[in-house]
Order: sequence, then structure tokens, then C-alpha cells
Amino acid sequence: MSVLTLEDRAVHTRTPSRQNRSRPNRARQAPVREAPVRKARIGQPRSARQRVAQPDPNLRLTPRGRVAAFLASILVLAALVIGAGQMVEATSGGGAGEPVAVVVGAGDTLWGIAKEIAPDRDPRSVVQQIRSLNDLGTRSIVPGQSILVPVAG
Repeated sequence: MSVLTLEDRAVHTRTPSRQNRSRPNRARQAPVREAPVRKARIGQPRSARQRVAQPDPNLRLTPRGRVAAFLASILVLAALVIGAGQMVEATSGGGAGEPVAVVVGAGDTLWGIAKEIAPDRDPRSVVQQIRSLNDLGTRSIVPGQSILVPVAG
């Protein structure tokens, strides 16, 4: 009987297949980290121990709120501009003084009369003034009627 030694035996080692080479070992797990231990601060008030940042409710604005705030500011600005324009028109020299009586002719309209007496002003405002001076409302004028018109200044 012959004695075999290690040198006589062929030692076969297993080589990993190509599929196993590219895959990481699934048995590995991420190391577990422990949470840091916080020391209790004894003798301090609770507010000093726990400082939680509270959001300021005045600074919180959603995108919808931003749009609403923007539109509100635009409306306020438009109202100021329109109001200032009306104040300037009301205090301007046009229409100042005593109204003058005019007899309506055939084919005359309030619009035509307004353009004749105040060519530099908006006829809509002059027509409104004529209607309010004569208490016309929505009634139309007729030839031969005497109406009061504002004097152009």
C-alpha cells in the first residue's frame, strides 16, 4: 500500500463562475449605527432643554397666497390710479361756471352737443353732466327743447 502525500494529490480549488464574480455578496449588511445618547440637563427649565424651531405664521405664504396677494395689490393700485384720475378731472377747469341754456335743433344729439361745447374733453363725461344738469336719465332729447349745458372753461 502506498502512502500518498499532499504533494502527490492534486489540490483543486473552486474558482467562482463569471456570474458570481460580478455580483456583490448578498450576505453583507450595512453596519448598524447606534443613536447618540443625549444627556439630560437637570436643573434647567424645559424650554432650555428642548428648543424646537417654531415657524413664524406671518412668513408662511403658499404659491396660491402669493398670487392672491399680487392680484390684491394690483387691484389696489388700479383703484388708486382711477381715483386720482377722477379727482384731477373733477378739479380741472372744464365745466366750471354757470351752465348755459341751449335749444336743441333738428338732428342734434347729446353726443354732438357735448363734442361742440367741449372738444378737448371726453364726450362721455360731458354727456353725463348734461344728463344730470337736465335730470334726463335715459330719456332722449327732442328738437326745440331747451337744455342746460356746462360751460367749457
